[in-house]
Order: sequence, then structure tokens, then C-alpha cells
Amino acid sequence: MHRTQHCGAKKLNVSMADIIYLGTPCTFDPFVVEFFLALQNGATLLISRHSIRDSPSKLLSALFPDNLAKPGISILQMTPSLFRGFGATYIRDRVLSRSSSLRVLLLGGEPFPSNAELVTWMDPSVLLQKHICNVYGITEISCWSHLHILQSLQTPVPLGKPINEDTVIRIQFQNDNDSAQGELFLGSATRRCYIPEIDDKLTFLQDDTGICFRATGDLVTREKDGTLFYGERSNDMVKRAGNRISLGMITRKIQKCLLSSELAACLWLEDLQKLICCIRSMDPKTRVQQRAQTFDILSKVSIAEQPDRFVYLPHFPCNVNGKLDKKELLKMCIPLAQPAQQILKCYLHDRLECVEKADDTSAKRQKMEEPCGYDLSFRQAGGTSFHAITICREIGLQMCIDDEQRHLFEMLLDENVPLRTVLRFLDTAKLVANNIKRKPVETAAVSSCHGGLVIKRIEHPVLKLQFHWKVNFEKCIDSPVSEYEGRYICVGAHSKILRTLDPQTGNELSVVRLPNRIECKVTFLSEQLAMVGCYDGCLYGFNPQTGDTVFCVEIGGMIKSQPLLTADGCRIIVCSYSEDYNVYCLSAERQEVLWCQKIGEKAIFAGALELPSEQSLIICTLDGSCSRVAITDGSVEWTQKFKEPIFSSPVLLESKSNVFLAAEVAGRVHACHVGNGKILATFTTEGNIFSSLVVKTPPTFMGHSFVVFGCIDQHVYCLRCTTGPGAKSVDFELHWKTNVGAPIYTTPSLLTVQPNGLLAWCAATDGRVVLMNFRNGEIQWSDKLPGEVFSSACYIESLRRVYVGCRDNFLYCLGL
Repeated sequence: MHRTQHCGAKKLNVSMADIIYLGTPCTFDPFVVEFFLALQNGATLLISRHSIRDSPSKLLSALFPDNLAKPGISILQMTPSLFRGFGATYIRDRVLSRSSSLRVLLLGGEPFPSNAELVTWMDPSVLLQKHICNVYGITEISCWSHLHILQSLQTPVPLGKPINEDTVIRIQFQNDNDSAQGELFLGSATRRCYIPEIDDKLTFLQDDTGICFRATGDLVTREKDGTLFYGERSNDMVKRAGNRISLGMITRKIQKCLLSSELAACLWLEDLQKLICCIRSMDPKTRVQQRAQTFDILSKVSIAEQPDRFVYLPHFPCNVNGKLDKKELLKMCIPLAQPAQQILKCYLHDRLECVEKADDTSAKRQKMEEPCGYDLSFRQAGGTSFHAITICREIGLQMCIDDEQRHLFEMLLDENVPLRTVLRFLDTAKLVANNIKRKPVETAAVSSCHGGLVIKRIEHPVLKLQFHWKVNFEKCIDSPVSEYEGRYICVGAHSKILRTLDPQTGNELSVVRLPNRIECKVTFLSEQLAMVGCYDGCLYGFNPQTGDTVFCVEIGGMIKSQPLLTADGCRIIVCSYSEDYNVYCLSAERQEVLWCQKIGEKAIFAGALELPSEQSLIICTLDGSCSRVAITDGSVEWTQKFKEPIFSSPVLLESKSNVFLAAEVAGRVHACHVGNGKILATFTTEGNIFSSLVVKTPPTFMGHSFVVFGCIDQHVYCLRCTTGPGAKSVDFELHWKTNVGAPIYTTPSLLTVQPNGLLAWCAATDGRVVLMNFRNGEIQWSDKLPGEVFSSACYIESLRRVYVGCRDNFLYCLGL
């Protein structure tokens, strides 16, 4: 047995009492590990027939028998794709239950499951009695090169550390200086093999120490403490319409939009330059449900990352080694050849507006003056230039003349050209396949639209919010409302009461009574730990399930700003009104002070903005100071001094942007460069700004981001922001502003409500609550609460409910 596996066996305490399942095919190198792991340690091997291996239900019964007289296995090694085949319910109830015989679970060969998926598989307490491991390696060195044993279900899972000291790593960073990722090479002086087609041509793989390095093909990120995190495969980067995109990154973004039981995989069809998103859904979805989900996905990825096609499948194919078979999956997803007209019609249906067969009923409902049939232009139907490029590329493969492809692109972007004209052009264009003409589209009368396809705006139902419940907090609630995974609602009040509630019923799950009033928003660290600041100058950690106080850290001044848990889950940033140090950095594990800093000359009300890739924070104070601070040691990297105080929390213009936004209380919104704080653009309102800024980049607005905020001048503002090349310039343009009738202190919320789309929620000081259309600011619904509102609301999309605090002492739940 190789030394690496011997060291791994020691780390996992493998003994004669263990039963190891030999489920890996003998052509796959983990087979050797499983086989010799048992021989080396005198453990028992369980071997099954192919018919059992290929049936998850039969395999489950064999590995974990219902008959207590038969022992179950204690060590299981699988790829995540095969392990998922058991199903989340059976994994939680039989495989990873506290009473199961399994002691060690090793998952490798593919990206490790996300934290969201892990939570559906097991209770956090399982980690106290079982080893859940991420095992990583390559055949040329060892499939067991790195090992990480999970300690938490809430923190990102690294690749782990080398199992023995013979394994050496090298990271070859990309040419792009801004890139934080590099390709991982594994090396060893003792574990070596000969690969003629590589070793006969290359000499640089071996260094002076005799260590032979092998490329893994994986891009990784290395933290300052040496921890490695998997990024993606190096061959997952593709060029799409001039944009370099990562299939792995897009897959992770889409995965966050799915249910925990669903899985996403993004594929690139090189011939057609099409991005295909496959979604594995165990429960069949209706066409309406699929459209609602895909439109939600499109709203959460950039234009360049939007899939051209969504394919729903009941299962994903695996290859003989148990890994996701992308080639087979691509075969299942490649669309059959379609006529050019049909390509355009399908795209309109799947990606833009509603397309359906007209009948007499719908014809009667339609207004005479609205565009009917194909009388809308491509842009009026919601198309953008990026959509046009995608369509032209696919249809262009059928066109014999390049000029016709260019003409098609111009027609799609011309708002004066109706889709009917575009379809007629496709009928007359010279296409491949012997230039056979397609049947012309029949002209439909505008008055009845009889016999044609109708392309129209979705008729959105009238919005109405209903009162569901309210809870008395004894004094007014000014704190923003927090939620955790749609399962908890948590908020504090001036009465010193902090409650965690069931979001459906309003029933109290726990209550914490602090020494002073609470205006700080709660931050959840996990299912069993949250933190909140108090007027008594302390940061409190508490268990939202029980109400028990877990820790108390004295900061030295009132805490109104929401505490920040850094992206790596290792640090807590607390901003306060303390006169000595208004910024504290604590360790998340033990709440020890790592560093403290004084920014500006006054207190801090706004929340800190983290720049994870820069390992920095943007912090704004009430004397107008705006500073970038290093997360590691608290050193100030630059400071920009504004004229007026800043109450609004800074925000990035986009998730990976080099531009952040900050708002002075005097009504000025600034776009600033992350690297030096330089002001790139300013927009001035007619009143003070206490509201924080909310940024949104809708999928149908290529190249634009929108910023929504409330103002004391009684208006909700929506600004259109355009960033120049290299983020060297920013343009602000007023998209809309809506008068709600009273000053606004709270931060608006953006609500995705199907089929109405994106809405903006806002509450005014006189108790007025308003829902607006995000596209034009038109008020869709409004009502009035019994008291003033200074509490920013939260929205749980799965429940379609809004939660908002009021100065009549009640927390209100309103449902759509």
C-alpha cells in the first residue's frame, strides 16, 4: 500500500472493525485505495453485483440494511454525482443519520457539494460523530493527495492539506495580473509515473530536487494562510461574443437560484456557440413553473452569462467512473435542426415575452390599440443586442450570404421593424438545405389576430398585499428585519426585546432580552448562531432557536451598524459609535479582538462593504470619511473625505465591479473607484439621503445597472448607471423617480414576484407602504400602517411575504 494511503488510513482511524464498500470500478484508481485500505488494516470488504450498484434503492438496502442483525458499512467512498443518486431524504434519514453505521464518507473526483446541499443531507451534529471528507488528487500522483475533514456546514470547503509530506504543490498563475486563480500542479519525488506523450517532450515538470510535477487541470485560489479552494476546470473558460466566461462560475450562480434538491450543469456547444443550462429536477415542473424559474435565473446573472437554452431532465448521466458524463449530457441537449423562422419563434417564447396560440377568448381580451401578433419589434418584445447576436449566430449557419446575416441583425435591433417583417425576410433569405423556401407566415388581422401566433406582454394580475399577522414588541421597531433561509424572522426593538419568529405563523421561536434598545440588524452566522449590536455598546451572539446568549463582546459604543461576517467566515467586523476605536475585527470562532481602528473623527452608522477578492473593507463615517481598510490587519489603504456625513451603507455597482457607490446625507450619490476612492460621477437629489442604496442589473438591460434608494424629498429614485471601459468612467441618468407622499428613511427592497416580475417595495415615515413597477416606477399598490415606519423590510420569495417593523410597536407580515 502506498504511503499516502497509509497516512490517510491513520487520519481516519481505519481498523479491523471497519466494513469498507468496494464500489469503484477496477478501471478507476480509487478502486486500489479501497481494496488495499481493507487489506492493510484487516478491515472487511463489501462487494456487490453490477445490478445492485446500478440501482440506488437496492444499493442503499445492501449498504445500510433494515435488518439490525446485518451490519452496515462504516466507510464509503463515492463521487458526489453517484452519492446524490440516493436522494436527499434517504441520505439524511439512513446514510447520514446519527444512528447509521457509517463512520467515514469520502467524496472526491468532482467538485465538492455546496454548503446549501450539505445542509439538506445532514444535521450539523452529525459532524461530531462522523468524518465527512473532501478527498482530492490525480492519478499521476495519487487520487488521495489532499484530505479535508469537515468541521462546519456553513463555511466554504477547501481542498484540504497534503496527506503526507512527500506531496508538494505549485500554483501557476494566469497571465492576467488581476486573476486570483492559478492552475494547480501536484508533485512528488517518490510517487512518479512515466507518460511518454508528455515526458518525452517536456522537461520542466521536474525540478532540481527530483520532484516531478503534474498538471491537475484545476484552477484554484490560495488564501494567505495557504488554504486551497477549488475554482473550476481550466478548460471551463470559453469566449462568448467577446466575453470570457466561466462555465463553473455560471453553474454556481444558477445553483443558488435552485431548490436544494435540484442540480445545474452548464455546457458549451462550440459549433453553435450556444450556452446550455441543464437542470436536474426530481419533481416534474409545468411549463409555467419552468418559465418562472428560468426568468428568475436570468435576472441573477449578467447578460454574457445568460444561457441560450434551459433543459430540464429527471436525472444526469454518469460515466463508468461515477462522474457526470458531460458528453452524454450534451447529446441529450443538442437541439434538432430547425427552420430559421422556428429558431426565432422558439427564442421569443423561451427567453422574452409570452408566445401562445390565439383563440377567440384571448382575441376579445386584447385591446384594439395594442400591438398584436408579430406587430411588435424585437426590442419591444424585450430583446437586446446580445439576444440578437445569439439568434443571428445560430440562424447565420443556415444562410448562404453573409450580408443577409448582417441585415438580419440590423432588422432585429430596429424598433421600427416588426417581427412579421423579420419572419418574411427569413422566408425569402437564401438558406442552406437546397434553398427550400419555408411556408410564409400568414398575415393576421390586427383586430382579431385570428389563426396566428400572438406575441404580447404578459397580462400581469392586479397586485394586492394581504395582512397575515402582527406581533407586539411593546415599543417601536426601528431595526431592519432579518431572515435566515426563509425559516426564521428576527428583529429587535426599543423595548430591548429581540425575537425570532416563524415566518409563516408569527409564532415565537425564541426571545432574548438585552440591557438596552436595539436598532441594529441581526446577522446570522449559522442556523444556531446569530449576532446583534446593542445600545449598551456590546455585540451579542445568541442561538435563534433557543434564545440562549452564546457570547458578549464589549465594543465601547452604541452599535447601530449591522455586524459583518467576512466571506471566508473567519472574521467579524463591527462598526460603532465608540470614541476610541470605531471599527473592531473579531475572530468568528472565539470572538477575540484581532485588530481595532479609528476611521475619521466621528461614529459609524453605515454598514461595512467587503471586497473579498481585495481582502479589504470600505467603511464610511458620520464625518464624511470613506476609507478602504485591510481586513488582515486594519491598515488604512486610502481615505476619501466627503463634505457631509454618510448614513447610507456603501455598495458595489456590480458583484465584481471596480466601482462602489456611497451617498452623502446632503443628497449626493457618488460613484468611486475601489482602487483609490476617486470620485468618477455624482448624482444630486433634492433632499437628504438616509436610505441605503440597492443595486440591480436586470437581464434585459445589457451594460446597465440600476440603483434604487429613498429620499427625504418624498421620492424613490432609480438611477441608470453605465460604466465605461476599465471602470474609468461612470454615467448617471435618472431612470425614474416616484413620489410616495412622505419622507423616506428606510431602504427599499426589490421583490421578484411571478408573473409580475421585478417590483420595488418602499415604506415612508407616515406609515405608507408602496409597491412599484421596477421598470418605470409606476405605483402598483399602496396602503398605510398605523404608525411611522423607520424599519427596512425583508422579503421571503418562497413565501411571497414582506415583513416590516412599525413605530406602533408591531412587526407586520404582509403577503402577496
